[in-house]
Amino acid sequence: MTTYKQLNRDLQDLRCQCPGSPRGENMAEAAVITAVGRNKKSIKVGDTVKYVNSDTISRVTEIKKDEQGNVWVLLESTGLWYKEETLEPTELKVKEKIERELTPEELEERFRRQREAMQTFDVGKAGGGGAGG
Repeated sequence: MTTYKQLNRDLQDLRCQCPGSPRGENMAEAAVITAVGRNKKSIKVGDTVKYVNSDTISRVTEIKKDEQGNVWVLLESTGLWYKEETLEPTELKVKEKIERELTPEELEERFRRQREAMQTFDVGKAGGGGAGG
């Protein structure tokens, strides 16, 4: 059985040579491919879309078509490929991540809160379907 990670790796390695292409570019570079989202609206590179299973909002960075004719869309925020029918165009804005280093005080506070949360968690009250119960 093929997993999504394997499929994503295979798609990233996929290089469909265009017949008669002097430069040997792949299909995505030779022709503009437009995907059709879940709501039947077109999706193109640069558009903002929402992945319907997790509500992830991201920009489209690439679109490819595989040998079976399935259209796959690469999202900027996850770096993963998604089938076109699992996405829908949106007017929502992509949240830009501002990366900065935490100060020692901020790190200490974060660890303190996590430690307190773990201490208040009562394992005896956690239910589950495990064996032996």
